[in-house]
Order: sequence, then C-alpha cells, then structure tokens
Amino acid sequence: MNLLDAMNARLDRLDDDARAKLIKTMKEADLRDRHIVPMARTLRYLVYFTWNSKHSPGGFPDVVMLHPVTGALIVREIKKAGNLKKYQPRPDQQAWLDGFTLAGVDADVWTPADLFSGRIRRELLEGADRTA
Repeated sequence: MNLLDAMNARLDRLDDDARAKLIKTMKEADLRDRHIVPMARTLRYLVYFTWNSKHSPGGFPDVVMLHPVTGALIVREIKKAGNLKKYQPRPDQQAWLDGFTLAGVDADVWTPADLFSGRIRRELLEGADRTA
C-alpha cells in the first residue's frame, strides 16, 4: 500500500452512517488541512492557501496547488456540506473560478463528499501523473 492509499484507508472503513455524518459536519479547514494539503504534498505539489483572509480581497479560491514536474495547476474553492446554497461559491468566488478557467487553469469546487467519492484523490493524481 502506498502512502496516499494509507492516508485514505481509514476513511474507506467508515460505515455509511458515519460517512454521511462526517460529510455533513466536516469543516472547510479540516478538509483542507487534514486531507487536501497532505495528499497534495505527498504527491509533491507546491501548495498555497491563505491562513487568515481577514485583510485580503474577497473571493480568491481557498487552495492553489502547482505540480513542479508536470506543471499541473489546480485551484479549488472548498465548501462544506449543508444546504444547496452552502455548496455554491459566492459571486466573487465564482468570478475568480471563472477567470482561472478562462485562463486554462483547472479551477473548481471541492466538498467533503468529493473526498469520500475519491474525486479529490483522483484529480490530484491526474495532475501529478500527466506528461509535462
């Protein structure tokens, strides 16, 4: 088992109820700090996120990951579970995501459900494995 698989193994052992509860209650910072950043760093991405955005202009995405070998640039807004509105980026956040996408950057939203579906792992692996 490689390191990335080992990092996700404990999540795979959760039953459906525990998984649903964790998806519903996981905070954005926990998803970023305990899952996204460790996975990205394991795959050797350079990772940037603003620790405290209090004095920063609004809307900039939560995490920016650049793979120094493949050149993959992944920009993600992180949203916690909740009602449908909670999953949707604010207009200023969507403007940044749309701008990055127009510039050819892989920009999107990740939620705790994406962790359990394997989407986050899959997209990070795709960026780390693509031909430069």
